[in-house]
Amino acid sequence: MTLKQISKILENSGIESHKLEAALLVSHFMNTDAAHIYSDPDADYVSEELDAAVRKRAERYPLQYIFGEWDFCGLNFIVNESCLIPRQDTEIVAETAAGFAKKGDRILDLCTGSGCLLAAVLHLSGNSRGTAVELYPDTAETAKRNLSRLGFDCKVIIGDVRDDLFSDNDRFDLIISNPPYIAPDEMKALEPELTYEPRHALTDGLDGLSLIEAVIANYMPHLAKNGHMVIEHGYLQAGSVEKIVRNLSYDYMPVKDYGGNIRAAVITYHVPPQEKGE
Repeated sequence: MTLKQISKILENSGIESHKLEAALLVSHFMNTDAAHIYSDPDADYVSEELDAAVRKRAERYPLQYIFGEWDFCGLNFIVNESCLIPRQDTEIVAETAAGFAKKGDRILDLCTGSGCLLAAVLHLSGNSRGTAVELYPDTAETAKRNLSRLGFDCKVIIGDVRDDLFSDNDRFDLIISNPPYIAPDEMKALEPELTYEPRHALTDGLDGLSLIEAVIANYMPHLAKNGHMVIEHGYLQAGSVEKIVRNLSYDYMPVKDYGGNIRAAVITYHVPPQEKGE
């Protein structure tokens, strides 16, 4: 197939970025660079692997799963159907969280998935150790592989964040989380690619807020003094998340993504006015 033919197949499948994705597929499976590809758009590429990949992508199977890897915050991650695909919107969450981290801080990542958020925060903050929690063993294994291959020394715990998994004395300087937050009735409106991603990584099966509330209620008590929790949520959930935070008597600060939508919350212990000037 030629680049033009691949692009047309993808376009007919409703893929908006069909030209770019066609070039990415050719580059990946033919081991050639973009300059060569674009210089000869009528070149005929013969590859059973490329043909199979084009067919899968035309079925809206995610490009990231086809490649088996994807970049996030400048790091390369193994991705597969056990985990959510890292997204650019989450990069602002990583960057915000890393801004609060000092060298040697104890960092905890809840609902770690591929481990991309924890790895990015460690990388951006100059840290090398962290702790991650993941409910599903196969997903936890993917996180372990990613964190290890990137050179980070992290403990990955299999457990449910609806439970408090730590002892009363366990404290962390930074707690981060990107929990499932899509409500079930919103799932039908999502792009076809998302049907291939693990449903449990997208929705809590309830109102989209239950895991966010569990993370805040169960793990804010494990936040060290002057520590920060940074948790991602849906861009329409900001008001609901702020209400949860303030009802639990914590301080709330919104974080906007690059599109101007409120994408995350920074949660801290409430400091009385008389203590702020001390």
